[in-house]
Order: sequence, then C-alpha cells, then structure tokens
Amino acid sequence: MPINATHPTTAETITASLAGASLVLSPCFGESYSFDRAGRLLGLFVGGRSYQRALDHRLLERGAAGARRRELPPDEAAALLDRTFARLHDLAGVVARLDLPHDDRLMLWEGLAKILAFGPDRLATDGGTFRALYRPVSILPPDQYLALVLQATEGCSWNRCTFCGLYRDRTFLIHSPASFRAHCEGVRDFFGDGLSLRRGIFLADANALIIPQARLRALLQTAQAVFGTPDTPRPVFSFVSAFDVGRKSAAEWTELRALGLERAYIGLETGSDDLLRFLNKPGTAQDAVEAVRALRAGGVSAGVILMAGIGGDRFAAAHVAQSVEAVRAMGLGPGDLVYLSRYVPAPGTEYPTLAAEAGIRALADAEVAAQLSALQTALRAALPGVTVAPYQVDGFAL
Repeated sequence: MPINATHPTTAETITASLAGASLVLSPCFGESYSFDRAGRLLGLFVGGRSYQRALDHRLLERGAAGARRRELPPDEAAALLDRTFARLHDLAGVVARLDLPHDDRLMLWEGLAKILAFGPDRLATDGGTFRALYRPVSILPPDQYLALVLQATEGCSWNRCTFCGLYRDRTFLIHSPASFRAHCEGVRDFFGDGLSLRRGIFLADANALIIPQARLRALLQTAQAVFGTPDTPRPVFSFVSAFDVGRKSAAEWTELRALGLERAYIGLETGSDDLLRFLNKPGTAQDAVEAVRALRAGGVSAGVILMAGIGGDRFAAAHVAQSVEAVRAMGLGPGDLVYLSRYVPAPGTEYPTLAAEAGIRALADAEVAAQLSALQTALRAALPGVTVAPYQVDGFAL
C-alpha cells in the first residue's frame, strides 16, 4: 500500500510507494521521483515535464509523443539534480514529524537513506562505472527497455545496411567466456539491489544469436549462473538477422529455448525484395519467413520489425503490400510481436545519397503516418492475437 502523509510545514500531500521493484516518492502534488531499489535515480516528473536519467548519467527530457528526447546541458542537469535532492533532504528532515504508523515511517526512512546515499556526486561516478562496463547500447526493442543488458557481442556482424548507423563505430566482436563472465559479474555488482527491476536478460549487441552454438551455450550458462536461479532461468531476449537464423538447426533453437531464450527480434524492415536489395540487406523476404518459422518451431517467439517511410515514393506501394504478405506468411501467434518504426536518417549512412541519386523522393511526415496506419490496420486484421505496436527507434536511451 502507498504511504500517505501531510507535510507538517507546507501541508502538501506526501506519497511514497516503496515496496515494489522500484521506489517512487512524491513530495508534493504534481512532482514525483523514481529510483531503483539500490537508490539510483531513474526518472523525474517536475514542473509538468518528464525526465529520464540514463544509466550513463545523462538527463533526458521526454518530449510529446513522437518527439525526440532532449539531452539537458550539464548546467541545467546539475541544477535539476540539486533541486531534487534539496527536496529529498527536506523530506528526510520531517519524517520524524509525519503522522505515520511505525512500519511506514521505518520504510520511508530506509528508502530515503538509500536514495540520499546515491546523491549527485555518486550518481556521476555511477555513470562513469556504467560507461566502463558497456560499449554504447545503441538500441533495444521497446518491451526490453528495462531488461538487464549483457553484451555477449559488440557491434553488428553485417554492418553494411545503407540506412543504419548504429554500429559504424565498432568492429564486430564475440566475447570470450572469461571476458563475458567478468562483464556479467561487473554488471551484477553495478546494479546491486537495482537488479530487482530488471527481470529479463537482453543479450546484446546486434545479431548476438549467430554466435556458434557451443560458445553461445556457454555464454548463456554463464549468464544464468550469475543472474538466474537453479530452478528458474531468467528469460532471455536478443536480436538475430533473419538471414542468419538458418545457421542453427531446429534442435539448436530448442536447446537455446531450454537455456532461457524466449524471443528473438528480427529487423525485416520490408517484405519487398527490391527494397531489401536497395538497402543492402542480405537475403530475401522468403528467407525471413522461413527464419521466423524456424524460431517458432524451436519454441522461440519472434519480434518482427518493419520500417515505415523507407524506400520513399518509389517503393511505397510495394513496401506496404509485400510487407503485410511476408509477415502474414510467418505464422505468427500469441506471444509474437510486430513493431512498426519510422525511418530516421542517420548521420554517416549511404541511404540518403543513394536515394537522391536514384530520384527517390522522401515521404512527407503525413505520408509516413499514413503508411504506418496502413501497415498497422492490415497487420492487426491479418494477425489476431499478435501485438502490432509502434517503435520509436530514435527515442531509445538505456
């Protein structure tokens, strides 16, 4: 049950929810702060604005739906943190005077003690620790934003799609068993009690599931040994290229399911083979259909990602029709997902230049919105029981 009290000086209503996987405090009406159970700040709602603290210690202002997040400059971020912790110190100073049952007062004391021990200086140090543990985590599917990310690989094994700039700054690398164990143990120590908020494991980076089976088996066993329980492995999620799924047999996918692999996410982008070639993605839409069927035959659910706006005016009609046709042929069911993202030009990528040279007109915002709506309507009608949802790729921050 939430704790409710009245501030003895200001008469503001104080509320706190401290018994779950996260700690949430509201020192007054219209203002609230959230923390993990280690006391690490996660988010703020102040002055009608919502902010996220990324694990690397950036403060990001969440914009309206569809808008990109704004990173606060250092001075503005520091001022917001100072204001927040001044409020928290004030709250700590009046706990003894609040009209609360003993157990609620004790819970509030303990929660505030954890939070105040994680003040601005320690949060800055914590961000540096995170950056030492991880290469930049470029992207996660929306349902995995609170996953425990473990980097079994770095980068992307293909890394030649003309539209994608997520991994251009690194060479593909598979961690050794020893380096991965050290990474897992460092991540465990970093999160501490905050692990309670992160129930699933996301095995990163891009295409981690192409790791050769014996090595992947060992890495998953390590992850489960460090973070799972003897009887219940943590659920595992990861990206895989549709065009690499066939490297593993049905028996191997079944084995990975037994090791906790619950869902694999495939960036199909389009069901048009002509557009796939233009994007320099390997393989065909039929390869992706067969890949999803292979995953599902092994007991692994699928998350299929399509991109609206890609291919501009030249491919628009075929992109929608053939994407719906390809996804319908995959045999998706309950537990599977389809995500629809907008194409956002990435610096340093070839697609904008190639499209201009080919005379392809970029779709206007209204045309992209119409394409998203057409894909969503057609896929929801074709796939009863399957979640079809938007995916704001450029809005991600861990």
